[in-house]
Amino acid sequence: MILEIANNLYRQLSDELVMIEQEEITDKLEIAKKLLTARSYLVELKNRTVNYTFSSEQEEIAFFKTKKPTFISQVLYYSARQRIELTKPEGTADQLKKYYRYLLKGIEKFYRDNRELHSYHRSGADHLDRLLFMRSSTEPPSWLCPVRIDYDERFSTPADYLIGKILSNERMTTYLRKLIDGKDNVTDTEAGNDMVWTGESINLLETAYGWYCTGQINKGQAGIGEIVRKLEILFNVKIGRPYRRFTEIKQRKRLSRTKYIDEMGKAIIQKLDDEDAYRPDIQNRRF
Repeated sequence: MILEIANNLYRQLSDELVMIEQEEITDKLEIAKKLLTARSYLVELKNRTVNYTFSSEQEEIAFFKTKKPTFISQVLYYSARQRIELTKPEGTADQLKKYYRYLLKGIEKFYRDNRELHSYHRSGADHLDRLLFMRSSTEPPSWLCPVRIDYDERFSTPADYLIGKILSNERMTTYLRKLIDGKDNVTDTEAGNDMVWTGESINLLETAYGWYCTGQINKGQAGIGEIVRKLEILFNVKIGRPYRRFTEIKQRKRLSRTKYIDEMGKAIIQKLDDEDAYRPDIQNRRF
């Protein structure tokens, strides 16, 4: 249950960040608003968690390993962005690039200081998860993760903050490198691709064929192979050869050949119905 709550909160946070980016405001104000929003959602996540009883060790580990760090990373990223805006020198383009390179060296030092945990994170290993991502763990391996003594034990584990820091630094590295390359207006979408397709790859292929068959991309001129390659890069997923995998869709029973697209349609309709149920204007019309 808490995993779904975290997913819903993160979707809401992402939507609000996009809305802020569309406002006609200064860069400094945009970053400040995003930081405030990210912090408010982390607080909300904490409020939902501190009195929650995890159903299993696996649920607790999954929450502190994959859910909470994403919220932390947003707060840390926008904190770093705000710090850059406030401290960057007033100088030439070369001086600014020198400053950005200096910041990159700081990130590289963080990776060196935490190389074991970084490697553990990137490898997808799980054999030390009980020591790193459970609140009852007070003595993680010192060579892997330093003991932290300044956190709320109801909402923290030895490694969740550092994983959030790793995620934030990955995004910040991309942002700084683009600035060094001379891209002055780097959007958050460009700054880092932290979106990963976690559903079945065949579902993404089904969606891709929907766009392809209805000519939604490049006025219908984009081939299915091109679309699939772009989606693989965007969502860090391996779909495979589209024509070969399309046979998996063809082999479905006729009543459920577009199973995933049908599920999406039902989910959207359900969301519309749920939101309408809580709109006072609609409630008033019903009675």
